[in-house]
Amino acid sequence: MFVLTSVFFLAVTPFVSATEIDNTAMAVEQELTFTDIEISEVPAEVIEAAKKEFPGTEVEKAKVAEVSGEKIYKIIVTDADNNKQTGLYNSNGDSYVPEA
Repeated sequence: MFVLTSVFFLAVTPFVSATEIDNTAMAVEQELTFTDIEISEVPAEVIEAAKKEFPGTEVEKAKVAEVSGEKIYKIIVTDADNNKQTGLYNSNGDSYVPEA
C-alpha cells in the first residue's frame, strides 16, 4: 500500500507543480495590462538587456505596462528560426520578476 501511495504522489506532484506555475504566470499576465508601443519608444537599456538575454535575436515587438508608477517593458524577440521569446524589464534594463 505504501508503494502504491508513493507512486501516486510521485506521478501527481509534477502535474501539480506545473499547474501552479502556469496559474501564477496567467495571474501575472492578468494583473499587468500591456499596451503596444513602437520599439523606438523603448529605452536603449531595455533593448540592450533583451539582446544580451537572448543573443542572436531581433526585437520584434514591444509593450509597456505600469506597476506602482514604474514602467515595465515586455520585449518579444525572434530568432533565425522564427522562435519567439519574451522578457520583462524595468526602465533601467533590469529583469522584472513579478511578485507572486
